[in-house]
Amino acid sequence: MLQKNFKKALRGVIASSLALISGSAFAIDLNMPVGVTPMSHDVYDLHMYVFWVCVGIGIVVFGLMLISIIWHRKAAGYQPAQFHENTAIEVIWTIIPFIILIALAIPASKVLVDMTNTSDPDMSIKIEGYQWKWQYDYLQNGFSYFSTLATDSNAASQLDSGINPISVPHYLRDVDHPMVVPTGKKIRLLITANDVIHSWWVEDFAVKVDAIPGFVNQAWIKVDKPGTYRGSCSQLCGRGHAFMPIVVVAESWSDYQKWVAAMQTSHGAFINPATLQPEQNGSPVVYAPAELNFNAPTPAPTQATATATPAAAPSPTPGSAAAEVKPAGKPVVAGKSWTMAVAMVRGKQVFDANCAACHMADGKGNPAMAVPAIAAGPIPNGPLAAHISLVLHGKGIMPAWGNILDDADLAAVITYERNSFGNHQGDLVQPAQIKAAR
Repeated sequence: MLQKNFKKALRGVIASSLALISGSAFAIDLNMPVGVTPMSHDVYDLHMYVFWVCVGIGIVVFGLMLISIIWHRKAAGYQPAQFHENTAIEVIWTIIPFIILIALAIPASKVLVDMTNTSDPDMSIKIEGYQWKWQYDYLQNGFSYFSTLATDSNAASQLDSGINPISVPHYLRDVDHPMVVPTGKKIRLLITANDVIHSWWVEDFAVKVDAIPGFVNQAWIKVDKPGTYRGSCSQLCGRGHAFMPIVVVAESWSDYQKWVAAMQTSHGAFINPATLQPEQNGSPVVYAPAELNFNAPTPAPTQATATATPAAAPSPTPGSAAAEVKPAGKPVVAGKSWTMAVAMVRGKQVFDANCAACHMADGKGNPAMAVPAIAAGPIPNGPLAAHISLVLHGKGIMPAWGNILDDADLAAVITYERNSFGNHQGDLVQPAQIKAAR
């Protein structure tokens, strides 16, 4: 009786599982995606070619096994042939696998050669991995920006946030500023890292390249059609590994040109990276205007403080804030001053993009990770020089932000930390102070 009930229950479980798998709500694509680049098409074709070769080998091998098991079994009285050291058979089972390997190696080698051929690109983009964000540097256009986890995903990921991740669109798969590329153009990707090994992986592009500090690896893409394509870091790079997604928005050439023109207008005219001074730490870091990010979430409003009076001043956008502190055609330089309102707007952007992941969006820190609080914390309420030194040079698990952000961003975020979350120090830090402290 027990055995009968067990068999009945087992049949029910199997039937239910098959029903779930076959249902449209649980449909699973078991094959490799075709992708949207010529290389992804070649990879898919190679995959299918190898797959059908393996199917053919399987049919032959298992077919011979079944014939032997059914018609040549001992129970049927079959007498096996007696032979030893048959030269013809040994030659055959050596030559056939060799031919199969050659048949696989030739097309695979062709795809590998094409995959590494980054010659004659229409444009180049440098991609640099950080813990835990990506920086995209448009070399021909003279601007760069960080791409970090979207604010809604970041808020939902915080401990005791009370936000259901299911309610967040593309949870942990969306960013504040996506990488934007034109369709139909060959784009060379120069991929490296600033701290540890990362890996830039977008499945629809068939691109998965390690980002290694001190090395520049290359890849290329040529996107077939407009759309939004998502990827992630595929190299375990620390506790924030799951929080550095990749989003690439492909637009038509005309729309891409509009985006580039707006970026250059918002953040100054063409910037030649070769003209940057050493203290600028490479290309200037700017923030893409929200209206040009296509799928970026709406920025949160700036927190008002006792010393800042945003209501009395026009509400600056990221572009206008940058324009106020950056002269056209040049990076932010020491000697340029700004108002508290502008510093607070930009400081909140920098904090949300770089600091909130550890110090929390409410500035209360994370005691479990020994991350101190910004709200009523000893650093933002202590000596200004000590605050600047800590942010510049880092300590413990805190990175040296002086190697990552420019003088304007550092001045803005320190100003914001000292005048937000209940802190009211009244300090307005200027980029010149950061330059002097480097």
